[in-house]
Amino acid sequence: MGRKRALEGTPMLAVLQAYRIGASVLWDSLVEAALKGAPEQAGPLVHAANDFWRFVARDTTIVMESHRRTLAGLARDDGRKLLPVLKALLRGHSDPMDIAATACAFDVPVAGRYAVARLDGPAASRPAEAAVREDVGDLRLYWCALPDGQAVVAQLGDASLEELASALAAGPGVRGGISPVVAGLAELGRAKELAELALGACRRDDELVLLEDRMVSGLVLARPDLASGIAHRVLGPVLDLDPADRAALLDTLEAWLDCQGSTDRAGELLYCHRNTVLNRLRRLERLTGRLLDHPRDLVDLTLALEACRTGSADQSSH
Repeated sequence: MGRKRALEGTPMLAVLQAYRIGASVLWDSLVEAALKGAPEQAGPLVHAANDFWRFVARDTTIVMESHRRTLAGLARDDGRKLLPVLKALLRGHSDPMDIAATACAFDVPVAGRYAVARLDGPAASRPAEAAVREDVGDLRLYWCALPDGQAVVAQLGDASLEELASALAAGPGVRGGISPVVAGLAELGRAKELAELALGACRRDDELVLLEDRMVSGLVLARPDLASGIAHRVLGPVLDLDPADRAALLDTLEAWLDCQGSTDRAGELLYCHRNTVLNRLRRLERLTGRLLDHPRDLVDLTLALEACRTGSADQSSH
């Protein structure tokens, strides 16, 4: 039975659970029949219980060993069987019994350091009919084809997210987003959602974004309706300018923020004089009524700019 169930792809935990339930039903039936047909034999039946459950324990061990030996003779990872399991976990399926069975069947820990990456673009294509496993140093990667791109489930071990990003290294035409570390298989659905936010935070092709490095973008993307409201409330007069003027002011604000508030470095980045940067920033302050040297105003402007850059400002505000 252990060999047969292994060949069918039934996880060991599910086999053992079924075997124990069967043994329990059999014992209850024996007790019921004995008490009904020969109640005077109830005493010896109690002593028989020890032998019965000892035999069940012995047979359980035999089933486990047979199941293990059979799996050892098969390919380590059967991608066709793993693919639907990965897709279910990425959709947020978190039944404890199913997760334990998955961990047992595919020899991965229930609890551990995992992350999910989402890749998009034609060059990110992988075989769609099976999950593909890759071992890169301490990383174990499972590629899972989705209708709108690729998901990569990473068992990190002791590796960092930066090492995962290096292993994936987005190629030409590929955008990618990587979730923060999650604590086990039950959190893969949440990790995929966070990886989607990181993917949305990409500003160009050939970019692989760690959500931990773009938390503000992730916050904005998580609530596009609120982000749109912030963008139009804070930058409304700027967004109403003609496209060239609007782009000049927003690009200058972004460069100034990226340069840690240095007008000299922002001017070098924009190929203009520092006074041009200052004039544009002062005009932006006049239009928005917010001052860059006021911390709360600066937070508002940063969030509004991020909403514009991620496209959330295009959402209709309510």
